[in-house]
Amino acid sequence: MKNIIFDLGGVVVEWNAKRVIETFKGNPILVNFVRENRLFLNDWRDYDRGDVTRQELINKVAILSGCPPEDCNEFVEHVKHSLVSIPETEILIKELSARGFKLYCLSNMSVDFYDYLKTWEVFKYFDGQIISALEHMVKPDREIYDLILNRYHLKPEECLFIDDLEPNVKAAQAVGINTVHFTNRHKGYEEIRERLKEKIHHNGH
Repeated sequence: MKNIIFDLGGVVVEWNAKRVIETFKGNPILVNFVRENRLFLNDWRDYDRGDVTRQELINKVAILSGCPPEDCNEFVEHVKHSLVSIPETEILIKELSARGFKLYCLSNMSVDFYDYLKTWEVFKYFDGQIISALEHMVKPDREIYDLILNRYHLKPEECLFIDDLEPNVKAAQAVGINTVHFTNRHKGYEEIRERLKEKIHHNGH
């Protein structure tokens, strides 16, 4: 195993939709709309794919929810600022980098959110980054996995992909990439270290 590919939300940065909604102190009508509407997720996916701008997303949510665009903008900003670094993952990334692994990130994220995060120290450790909105493709579509492998000349069997969402993990497995489904942090870190240790041991170095 030479390459480790990290999802960002839920693995490298904190992402908890339920908590995001609960901590929003703005328009309660908007809060209810967001809570009850799966549709908002579909629109968010277009935003992550880079097919709609932040302003278009805000305008659409304003129309659908009947809330002023300013309130919708405030909510998107709240979501953005809810992304905080997960210190344990940062420690792991530094450790793996020091051990000579090549590190990448593969994330469904809007340009706006990526611009907010990309100056963080942890991003210095990535040898390559695939961000959905910049490529106009999203996980779990196969093309985004093919893209990361081709762009960085990676062999799937030499990669370990870490993601918190099952469809994304299954899609990676379908192209032959090794995976860790990162649902429980403590277990997740253990599994990653175990998998990497095993492979090193196995290759006799």
